[in-house]
Amino acid sequence: VAIAIVLWFVISIAIYPTTPRTLHHVPLKVEIAGTSAEENGLSVIDYDVQDVTVQIEGNRSKVGNIDANNLTATAVVENVTSAGTKKLSITVSGNENEQFNVKSISPSTVNVTFDKIETYTFEIKASAPNLTFADGCVLDEENFACTPSTIDVTGPQQQLNQVAYCVAETQQKEQLSASKILTTDTLLFYNEAGTQVDSTDFTYDVAAFSLEVPVLYQKTMDITYQITNAPANFDLEALKKRLNLSEQQITLAAPNTSMEEMSEFNIGSVDDGCFYVKSDGRIVVVNVPDDYVNQSGFSTVTLALDSTDLVKKDFVISDIGVVNAPATYNFNVLTQQLKVSIIGPVDVMETL
Repeated sequence: VAIAIVLWFVISIAIYPTTPRTLHHVPLKVEIAGTSAEENGLSVIDYDVQDVTVQIEGNRSKVGNIDANNLTATAVVENVTSAGTKKLSITVSGNENEQFNVKSISPSTVNVTFDKIETYTFEIKASAPNLTFADGCVLDEENFACTPSTIDVTGPQQQLNQVAYCVAETQQKEQLSASKILTTDTLLFYNEAGTQVDSTDFTYDVAAFSLEVPVLYQKTMDITYQITNAPANFDLEALKKRLNLSEQQITLAAPNTSMEEMSEFNIGSVDDGCFYVKSDGRIVVVNVPDDYVNQSGFSTVTLALDSTDLVKKDFVISDIGVVNAPATYNFNVLTQQLKVSIIGPVDVMETL
């Protein structure tokens, strides 16, 4: 048996001096130093092959000592001048002075994504979708903010160009009855359509974000008003019964409990005279205090006159005198007549 083994070894070397060998999991490298890709400011973003299987052939006594750690697979980066995904061929070489021939490489090509690395600045929005609020409390969305409010993000230019905004988001679940500051390390990126953008290749220096959650105290109240410039002895209650508000109630919110004592919200004074010449109503601007937030969705109300059973009657007045005249002055009334239009209930107007 010993003699047979020796003879087999001698004959193998003499007749078959070279032999093939297959090695698995040879690591792949993609290097661009000194290439056209580097000259054009490109960087390697990603590639879809991490290692290859290589079949080599060489001297029997030397090939037998080679394993995957002695070899390096390299992508051939040639004529890459623009960003995008390129299909490149793969070569295999020895790490030292190994002598062999490469018979096959599997896979023989790799898809490599190239792009320029840029730094963009984005504004940060705050988000806390799992927070709830106690009765009578609501989030002050206008002042719901993140600190820092902006961030510098470094990454592939094509991916950064997709980003419309970024969001610092906390998944904390809690019911709030007062303002609070929350922290999170989650930063999400979205495009214009609201779809999340892959941020795997993004880097930034901020590790944590502070979310200021301002809570407002909310209250719904009836809308009221005053009538000014009414004629003497005029029945204001009768007029109010004919005036209709387009909105009966308003919902306000404030950062404190200052509205607890309020039972109604007064929109101000309305000139009585406007209803005599304009029965289609008057638009009143709703002005709220600076520290209040109008959450009703309207900024004006219309105060309209119900003209049912009202008629208009014109009068010509020729009896025009002067009152409160100084005794030392003489006056002549140049206007001989005035036309006056009056609107009122039919039964009253018939007596005039």
